[in-house]
Amino acid sequence: MLTKEKKQQILESLKDVFPKANLLVFVNFFGLDVATIRELRKRINSKYGDNAKLTVVKNSLASIALNEAGYQEAHHEKFLKGPTAVFYCLSGDPVDALKILVNFAKEKKLENFFKGGFIERQPFTADQVADLANLPTKKELYAMVVGRIQGPIYGLVFALNGVMRKLVYVLNAIEEKKKSENVGGV
Repeated sequence: MLTKEKKQQILESLKDVFPKANLLVFVNFFGLDVATIRELRKRINSKYGDNAKLTVVKNSLASIALNEAGYQEAHHEKFLKGPTAVFYCLSGDPVDALKILVNFAKEKKLENFFKGGFIERQPFTADQVADLANLPTKKELYAMVVGRIQGPIYGLVFALNGVMRKLVYVLNAIEEKKKSENVGGV
C-alpha cells in the first residue's frame, strides 16, 4: 500500500515528465512476469538511458498528471483502465522508440499489450500502434527529402555536363579540321 507521501512523490514525478515527453504509451502489463518487464526496461535503458522509462502507475495518479500537463481527459481516460504501465520518451525520435515496444510485443507474442498513447501530444489508439511503428524515422525522412531535392539538381548538372562535353567535341573537331586544312594547303 502506497503512503500519501509516496503517492504525492509519484504524482510530482509524473507531472514533471508528462509535459516534456514526446511519446507516451500506455500498456497493459497484466500477465507479464517480472523478468519480462525487466528485459523490456533493459532494452529501453540501453537505447535511451535516462531519457526513456517504463513505469507502473496508478491510473488515478496518471490521470491527474495528464490533466495538469494539458492532455484532454477524453483522450486518455480510455487508456487508464486495468493494470497500466506507461512508457515515456523525453528525447530522440518517438517513432524509433515505439518500434522498440512493438518489436518486443511481437517477439514475446503479447496480445492486447498496447492501450494507446500520445506521440508529439497527438493521441493514438492501440490499433494505430503498428502503423505508427512502421513510419520512417526522422533521420529516414530527412534523407528522403534531401534525396528528392538533390535529384533534379543532379539531373541539371549531368545535362549541362553533356552540353559542355559536346561543345568541346565540336571545338576539337573544328581545330582538327583547320589543322588538316593548313597542313594540306602548305
